[in-house]
Amino acid sequence: MAGTDSSASSRQSSFNSLAKDLELPLEQGCLTIVVLGASGDLAKKKTFPALYHLFEQGFLQSGEVHIVGYARTNLSDDGLRGRIRAYLKGASEEHVSEFLQLIKYVSGSYDSGEGFEKLNKEISDYEMSNNSGSSRRLFYLALPPSVYPSVCKMIRTYCMSPTSRFGWTRVIVEKPFGRDLDSAEELSSQLGELFEEDQLYRIDHYLGKELVQNLLVLRFANRLFLPLWNRDNVDNIQIVFREDFGTDGRGGYFDQYGNHP
Repeated sequence: MAGTDSSASSRQSSFNSLAKDLELPLEQGCLTIVVLGASGDLAKKKTFPALYHLFEQGFLQSGEVHIVGYARTNLSDDGLRGRIRAYLKGASEEHVSEFLQLIKYVSGSYDSGEGFEKLNKEISDYEMSNNSGSSRRLFYLALPPSVYPSVCKMIRTYCMSPTSRFGWTRVIVEKPFGRDLDSAEELSSQLGELFEEDQLYRIDHYLGKELVQNLLVLRFANRLFLPLWNRDNVDNIQIVFREDFGTDGRGGYFDQYGNHP
């Protein structure tokens, strides 16, 4: 226990120092992070490990943060924790165990109110037990874009931060945002009807890939390519990446993208 208290104190000190250097406002009170699509490939390989690293570095405090996984898969809390643990290899066992105890799991559909009512109860029970008077709710959609509208309607209807408490509700949408310009604009319109712009955060992780970044530099920093690489001369751009494993349950997502024979 002493070791755990010491590591927590060290992480808190590290976070406070960084926040001061960056002149960040310090928010305190309940923070609930809901990962929708918690049993999926993206969540277990990327989202939960990223949350762990934030926890390890002191950005997420065990006394203030509550992480809830939500998906259709029938899992227990320990079942989800076991899946996540498999992707935290090489990490401190003490830190991993402490982090996993922050995680709960709720199973439910993405388009019916029953599951989101259970989700809201899980969040509300934690907020009431914390007695901080605050309610900060962050929803991370590790889901295919096709279910964004229905999920966001459920969040808006059942899971918004109560006005009686100080706080906010924010939604992060992950993955390529739509299949093309038309579908991206349609998604933006649908989400814009439910949330204010400062409540929405869009992350397209492929725009951050080094290959794409290098292409941008190669074009705009090269006088030879700058006048040639444009819509008049380039028919299409294909980005191909290879992995040493199969689609592993992701076929439904990949079927909606790319060229089909």
